[in-house]
Amino acid sequence: MSSWLKRIGVLLALTILLVPAARANASQPLTLDIDGGKIPVSPIIHQGSVYLPLRSAMEHLAAKVTLSGKMILIQRGETNVMLTPGQNSVSINGETISILTPPIVVKNSTYVPLRLVANAFGYEVVYQPSANRVLLRTPGNQAVVYGIVRNVEGEVIQQGSVELLDVESGTPYLAPIRNGFYRITAAPNTYRFSGYREGNSVNIQKVEQQHAFTLNAGQTAFHKLSPSQSGLKITLRDEAGLPIAKATAAFNTSHGRVDVKIHGGVGYLDFMEQGTFTFDELSSADGSLTDLDIFHPFTIDEDGVVSSLDIVAHTPNIIGQISEETPGVYGNLSYCSTREPAHCHVEGAPNGHYAFYLPDGEYLWSSYYDSSIRQHFKVDRTVLVNGEKLQSDMQWTKPQINIHGTASTNEDGPLSGGYIGFYGKGQEFSAWVENGQFNCYVPDGVYTVRYEQFFGGYSSIELDNKVTVTNGKLDIPTNLIFFIS
Repeated sequence: MSSWLKRIGVLLALTILLVPAARANASQPLTLDIDGGKIPVSPIIHQGSVYLPLRSAMEHLAAKVTLSGKMILIQRGETNVMLTPGQNSVSINGETISILTPPIVVKNSTYVPLRLVANAFGYEVVYQPSANRVLLRTPGNQAVVYGIVRNVEGEVIQQGSVELLDVESGTPYLAPIRNGFYRITAAPNTYRFSGYREGNSVNIQKVEQQHAFTLNAGQTAFHKLSPSQSGLKITLRDEAGLPIAKATAAFNTSHGRVDVKIHGGVGYLDFMEQGTFTFDELSSADGSLTDLDIFHPFTIDEDGVVSSLDIVAHTPNIIGQISEETPGVYGNLSYCSTREPAHCHVEGAPNGHYAFYLPDGEYLWSSYYDSSIRQHFKVDRTVLVNGEKLQSDMQWTKPQINIHGTASTNEDGPLSGGYIGFYGKGQEFSAWVENGQFNCYVPDGVYTVRYEQFFGGYSSIELDNKVTVTNGKLDIPTNLIFFIS
């Protein structure tokens, strides 16, 4: 984790599994400690999870238990937990969630799963199987923020992370989400939630709970989090008008990519930069590609007025294969509108295969990019779409790589982390150099050869003499040596 990021509390143990007899002394009863003090209750293990006797355990946790028929109400501070033996749902401060281990009744005594108590009251749980002991830890001089995270459809987020921001220092605190719950240990101070990340996404989802709050020493605070529904509303439907259940719609800006999470055909865009942009990438909720594609330009004017954000997802109408592409190579097609040359887009082509949607119009397919050697190949082909059907020949064969060489200096040895370029007659053919090795396509001609270093600081150096490529071969050995002095 980056040095600027404080490492914070450990997530509650969501399940505590029964260990093999070789690792735990089954002849000794399981014990429970709270902040180092042994509690006179007798936990049991049921179907691999630790359970606590309801009344005696809650008494030592300073919690009040009220029974109403089969329903159990547990109250501690500002936290209210409602549950029923045998039912796989529980209500925490009015938030109903599903649980895998419901309360049970053993010999007329009710037992509740330890994870439920830990989640509900913000305890940290440590299981010590070698000692047959479970530890519950309160915040001490620190404070604990914990709670439930839901998406826009009201479903709990199974995996991800929550980001809490120290208002005074700007320091972010991160904690994982597991089965809908998060837990953060932090010093007493004033905080606000930045948002959460779902799954492995790097993009943060802002939350409704944006107000700042103060944590005091020893405090345990419960906060439920849900995605912000402020900003620009986006709708996403297929060609039949049906809402797309879950997806991510994206567009690019000069600052990078902007993602919008879609749930039930609706998403919210927290972005108000003036300009013209195009939603041109659609992925499923887990980040994989979908069978549909989008191409939806929109503008935000100087007064903040936004054009339509009702997006339609289409079946791809530009489908093809780059000839002679090597299996395993991820390529990209770059194209621009001929009417608006500044509006350019990039489409992925894994293994050289591409499938995307373009509306009616004329486009210039400018280049193809091979990520394995990091070389752009000039294409310069006009693409015409009319009646949402491709009217142009997209067949294109990638040139064969003909220069396989090494690059080094006379003083420092192999070069790495930069591009080697062949320049001639206004054209450039370049490829990435890694550990002194490069592979590049260079057509016949006379070239100046230049190496540009990017990693570890920028520098540039040229070969002393021009080189010639004839019949696809260099007129000098391909172990190129750049002389520094």
